[in-house]
Amino acid sequence: MRNGIEAAEYAAEVQRVVRYLGVSNGNMQEGSLRCDVNVSIRPVGQSEFGTKVEIKNLNSFSSISRAIDFEIERQALLHSQGQGDQIFQETRLWEEGSQKTVTMRKKEGLSDYRYFPEPDLPEVILTEEYVDSIHGSLPELPEVKRRRYEKMGLSMQDVLFLANDINVAQFFDATLEMGADVKLAANWIMSDIAAYMKNEKLSIDEVKLTPEELAELIASIKSGTISGKIGKEILFELLAKGGTVKGIIKEKDLVQIVDPSEIEKMVDKVLSENPKQLEQYRGGKTKLEGFFAGQVMKISKGKANPGLLNKILLEKLTAKS
Repeated sequence: MRNGIEAAEYAAEVQRVVRYLGVSNGNMQEGSLRCDVNVSIRPVGQSEFGTKVEIKNLNSFSSISRAIDFEIERQALLHSQGQGDQIFQETRLWEEGSQKTVTMRKKEGLSDYRYFPEPDLPEVILTEEYVDSIHGSLPELPEVKRRRYEKMGLSMQDVLFLANDINVAQFFDATLEMGADVKLAANWIMSDIAAYMKNEKLSIDEVKLTPEELAELIASIKSGTISGKIGKEILFELLAKGGTVKGIIKEKDLVQIVDPSEIEKMVDKVLSENPKQLEQYRGGKTKLEGFFAGQVMKISKGKANPGLLNKILLEKLTAKS
């Protein structure tokens, strides 16, 4: 590896694999995953790497990245000053406060590592069949999942977000199994659901919403039963309290109004109650269309079909008085 970012991303992928396999929660800040790094540099034209330096006390991916980049710069500076012999095989610590590595202990050679056979640990012999059986039992790992999501037509931003957390990925996959549109499911999870989880400091398996109900919500908006705006209101209720989409729609009478004559009556009412704004609109202040649409939505309690509303409203506004 050639820089800090590369090494930090490698460590992050190890964390993802550990979490996907259920081996550990992989939380670095709790010590569930630890990382020490070895840094040695090789000036251009030199075939062998220089003296290896080990860095300990790295408890975040950002500290891995910064510690490696600092150590590369430190060693390169010594080389450029003709002091390459001042790079010792040693263990250094990363100091977060001062953002630099400092000597912890020096090691003269391999003997200082105290390498010797451990008499209490017998040989572990793994047969090829055993290794193959373990390999065959593995779940879909992060890299394979990312490639699968990519083939679905999702953007790299979507892919990285959805596959980063095993629980989010499982929620997404379960939603698709219920017949939800790939892109719509990704958008709901990455926008409103992710924002809710961040605000409430919850993980996706702690919210009350189920993949089945997210799929039902997407289908209800797609079929025109409810509008996108009402869909959002239902979503937040499902996230906080649970329940079903159909139950909430019925309980709160949220079915979208798609009867043109009903919407037309509301538009007529709004225009007759706002003659001044109507005159201004017809005088060239066309931005007032949004005002009229908002008033109709208010009367309909957000249930008027937006497409029908805009069509009828525009026809009425441009009609000759």
